[in-house]
Amino acid sequence: MARRGNVETLLVLKLQPVAVDTGSLDRDGMLIIANGLLVGVLVRLDAPEHAHPGYWFLEAGFGPLQGVRVDAFPTLDHATRWVRHHLNR
Repeated sequence: MARRGNVETLLVLKLQPVAVDTGSLDRDGMLIIANGLLVGVLVRLDAPEHAHPGYWFLEAGFGPLQGVRVDAFPTLDHATRWVRHHLNR
């Protein structure tokens, strides 16, 4: 997403809070928007049965993040750093 030829483009990443109907207690979500395009949905793991309650999980990926499986992130900062790195490849 970030490279065209030998020119690097600026990656503008925005997180937008959203409620997600996951069918569980996990409802706090963040839309991941990169350069104006929705590329993913993060959901905070709140249900007590999760190994790491409070972590953020990539519930859905689109475009470059479609089909990507990754462990849950301890913080939103960790998640956004991973997204930036993955989109800049």
